Amino acid sequence: MSRASIRIQYLLCACIVFLYFAFPTRTYYWDGVRFSLDIEGAHRGVLPIAALFHPNHLIYNVAGYSIYSVLLPLWPNLRAIHVLQTINIVLSLLAGYVLFLIAKRITDNRGVAFFCWLLFTTGATWWKFSTDADSYVACVLFLLLSALFLLSARPRIVPAALCHAAAMLFHELAIFAYVPVLAWIFFDLRKTPRSKLRIALLYGAGTLGPVAIAYWFCYMQANHALYPTLLSWITSFAADSGFTHSIGEIIGYYLTSYVKLFAGGKLSLIRDFFSFLECAALLLCAVFLIWAIRLFKKPHDTEEASVDQKAVVFLWAWLIGYALFLAAWDPGSAFHKLLVWPAIVLLLGVYIVRAQYARQRVRASTILGAALTAWNFGAFIYPHSQPPADPVLMLALKLNRELPKDATVYFKALDPDDWYLEYFAPGRRWIPLPKDRRDLPKAIGLDAGPVCFETTALDSLKDDPALDEGMILWGHSYRRWYLVNSHHNIRLECLKRSQ
Repeated sequence: MSRASIRIQYLLCACIVFLYFAFPTRTYYWDGVRFSLDIEGAHRGVLPIAALFHPNHLIYNVAGYSIYSVLLPLWPNLRAIHVLQTINIVLSLLAGYVLFLIAKRITDNRGVAFFCWLLFTTGATWWKFSTDADSYVACVLFLLLSALFLLSARPRIVPAALCHAAAMLFHELAIFAYVPVLAWIFFDLRKTPRSKLRIALLYGAGTLGPVAIAYWFCYMQANHALYPTLLSWITSFAADSGFTHSIGEIIGYYLTSYVKLFAGGKLSLIRDFFSFLECAALLLCAVFLIWAIRLFKKPHDTEEASVDQKAVVFLWAWLIGYALFLAAWDPGSAFHKLLVWPAIVLLLGVYIVRAQYARQRVRASTILGAALTAWNFGAFIYPHSQPPADPVLMLALKLNRELPKDATVYFKALDPDDWYLEYFAPGRRWIPLPKDRRDLPKAIGLDAGPVCFETTALDSLKDDPALDEGMILWGHSYRRWYLVNSHHNIRLECLKRSQ
């Protein structure tokens, strides 16, 4: 490649790094809000450290808690969610660099490797989750490091196994990365069956040993009444996830979720957050798209291209293994597809090398990737970096301004919307309704500040014959905050003690 092309690559890299840090998402995925609540609660001593152990992402909260505890004395007002977002940005950029190294190793072409890096880092779902608070980015980084050690000229089994173990500790779905590893081992025609078995056993010991010890230790701190066995704890999952029950989910939502990996955004987002930045991004997208189409139409001079065939087997096994499982498990979720996103990007890089490879094709693919980058920023990333894009966040911020700090909020069950309210309107007491509802009037009589009831508490108390409504609705200053639509049912009703 020419020096000018390399300079352009460095400049584009700097731009992507700037965009990552300058426009973190403000439409947080609910998992990240829950993580942040737990981390801050454990730091204040409200929750035990054991509450940070979650079987689906065993050490993510612990790692976030450790870094948050180190930084908090330096920035007393620091929030855990901002720490987790910054960590994810740094880890995502590292993951992009590791993927670049793998692509360069497989294709022996810097131009194709840069295209893979660009597509990987600016794919819609990866980009958004890279600036959010979640465990997928750390997991994917360690999966990529494991692949880098295995696919190098001199494979390093033990470091690859340890990285894979770390990936499983950050998210247990990394267990399906055994599929490409076993394919890489047993499809190697140069090794004897005995040698293959030895490598497989060494890799298994290096992964399963640390993971089994870590899970057993953390399970000993878990609630055994809720999870009587280690297996029941490991296989627990969120209520909104599960196996598919219809072919329609696979044909529709499943395939659409892969499209979301590449491009995101809605026309409504563009309309609601239209600005100079959005206009510039969409204009750049159009220019790059026209430029790429013109380059693709040019004749190509074919050249010899060498591709690591063993690595291609590894990538296809990575893709197929996850694709089969995710077709059955929570098929509509794009974020679970992040675990297979590196394999998709690298296989596209291999296709570019193989399909009538020429300088124009590499340039056209890179420019097309730049067009996708501009689109994702203007139609997806920038709108989601604005607080008004998330009505629940806006309600929580409004609540933080209007609800006194000495308020007490009663709930029957905390749902993800409540997590937002509790986290972004901090300082208020959130306590469950008494088991015996007849104790409620006495309990609220001890509260000095306003007494509030959120959605589940209101629904629970609505038709409770054990309570005299006058004992609950006992204040003259009555305030309500509602967000009720097709997506949310959030109600908060607060009363103030009569003078």
